[in-house]
Amino acid sequence: MKKLVLSLLLLAVLLGLSQCKKSDPTPPPTPSQLGLLPPATQTGQRTFGCLVNGQAWTPAGSPFGGPLFTAVYLDNRLGISASRKLLVNGTNSFQRMGFSISKIYHTGTYSLNDSSRVGSYEDFDKSCSMYTSSSQVGKVIITKLDFVNQIVSGTFAFTLEAPTCGKVIVTDGRFDTRF
Repeated sequence: MKKLVLSLLLLAVLLGLSQCKKSDPTPPPTPSQLGLLPPATQTGQRTFGCLVNGQAWTPAGSPFGGPLFTAVYLDNRLGISASRKLLVNGTNSFQRMGFSISKIYHTGTYSLNDSSRVGSYEDFDKSCSMYTSSSQVGKVIITKLDFVNQIVSGTFAFTLEAPTCGKVIVTDGRFDTRF
C-alpha cells in the first residue's frame, strides 16, 4: 500500500512539473540588432539614428542637395543636425532634428533645457517646429569627445509637445561622427 501511495504521489509531482512553462530568458532584439538603427559606436563612423514615437528615424534623401547629417564644434559649442526626405503616399516628406550644446569641454550628461542647450524636431510638411525648454527637457550624453581626432559620440533623448503638432518622443538616439 505504501508503494502505491508513493508511486501515485511521484506521478502527481511529475505531472505537475510537466505543466510548468519555462520563460524565455532571451530579451527581444533591440532596434540596432534588427538593423533599424546604426550601432552605438565611438570611432567617427558618421552615423545618426533614433526612434521617433517608436519608429526608426535615420537621415535619408537630400532635401536640397545638402548634407543629411552635420556636426560642428566651434567655440566650445557642439551642433548636431540630421535631416531626411522621404516619399510618403506619393508626397515628399521633409523632417529635421538635432541639438546644440554650449560650454561643452568634456564627456558627460548635458540637459537640453534652455537656449544654450536645445534639442529640436521639425516636420516641414506639418509646419511643426518644436524645441526643448525649461518645461520640455531632454538630454545628451557625450560618451566620447576626442579633440585630437575630432570625434564626438553619444546618445540622446527628448520629448516635445505642441498643440498644433502633437507629441514627439525621441528615444534610443545615438550619433558617432567627426567634427
